[in-house]
Amino acid sequence: MNQNILIPVLTLLFYVTSILGGGAAPDSPVLTPSEITKTAVIGQQGEVIGDKVTVRTGPGTQHDALTSLHQGERVIILDLQDDWYEVKLSDGRIGWIAEYLIKTVPNKPQAKPHGKSVLGYYLVGTSSYNSLIQNSNYLTGIAPWSWGLSSYGTLNADFEPEAMAQVLLFAGNREVETYALIHNMFNGSFDPKVVSALLNSEVARARAVTEIKSALINWGMTGVNLDLENVPATDRQALTSFVAELSQALHAEGLKVTMAVPAKTADNPDNNFSGAYDYAELGKHVDQLVIMAYDQHYRAGPPGPIASIKWVEDVVKFAVSQVPSDKIILGIPNYGYDWPQTGMASALTYDQTMQLAASNNASIRWQGEDKVPYFTYGSNRQVWFENRYSIKYKLELVNQYQLNGIALWRLGQEDSGIWDVINNTLK
Repeated sequence: MNQNILIPVLTLLFYVTSILGGGAAPDSPVLTPSEITKTAVIGQQGEVIGDKVTVRTGPGTQHDALTSLHQGERVIILDLQDDWYEVKLSDGRIGWIAEYLIKTVPNKPQAKPHGKSVLGYYLVGTSSYNSLIQNSNYLTGIAPWSWGLSSYGTLNADFEPEAMAQVLLFAGNREVETYALIHNMFNGSFDPKVVSALLNSEVARARAVTEIKSALINWGMTGVNLDLENVPATDRQALTSFVAELSQALHAEGLKVTMAVPAKTADNPDNNFSGAYDYAELGKHVDQLVIMAYDQHYRAGPPGPIASIKWVEDVVKFAVSQVPSDKIILGIPNYGYDWPQTGMASALTYDQTMQLAASNNASIRWQGEDKVPYFTYGSNRQVWFENRYSIKYKLELVNQYQLNGIALWRLGQEDSGIWDVINNTLK
């Protein structure tokens, strides 16, 4: 979708909280000049115009000085409040500068040295937002967790409208594409009964297509990232039909269609985990197929690598045998699991794995065959995770098999060192 329409659309949406899933909106209030400025500058670059400008810890002179900047130095504008800009400094710190001491600088498209897609999955909240702020120059797109899709084909919003508007404004002003993540997760799990009922009703499918199209247009988004999981194997043809119907409708509006599918190394239509996902047929309709190449060892199973390199390569080999390589996005994990001796593992961010290892004086080891790090501690607990080194091997597979790019699950969980590795490895 043309990102130029993002700001006028979201200028209205930022203050209208009842537009959920394309529903009718009340008359929009008249925005003040300050409110219009706020929607237009979030995510923009700012240039210091004073000789020596104090950066403060809050929006006002009563707040402590954080540092100072000189004329011509650049920042990224995060917010506008009481005639003060919240800004990100070049060293990553966040502070506040008086509005009159900053001029906005039009963003130039950030050319990625590798030309690959780099999609970041996004949960509305502090950790994902902070990662987006820090790393937007490395990203080509984000997929915010957006709407649940009911058995009737209606959308249920999973976000606060103001928070979603803020991230879309930031992404749009940084020329990062935005894909609404549409899912079938209800009560903490991907519901097979809900999605089956939807797929087997022509009326519900048609309603879903209409609501998804309206939501994307209303929110000024680039397209959709369809994440329907635990689809029963018996609904294989129905799933393909729905994706075909959705793609036809969205493509007619200039909207893009991406779809997340479970990883597999062969096609078994009777497999109740992955049988519903016909890579070859789905690939004919979508713009990109995101292969979720993670949870080789999952939380409820035995401990081991989340994505060993041999398994990931086997997944990629099968995918490219079914779908043109330039339509394939390799899903990459950036988290870890902590397995007890018995029972379900706990999910950890990269920072949490490092803190856990340090607090238990655990030595981090490298599994050479699987190309992943791990450590043990306590009563034979095992922690397997991903870092910049393990991810580099997966990036090399993207180059080797000429895939379209990568998708990271999810922003805010990662080893901060992966970003330079991505830029330096992808070709």
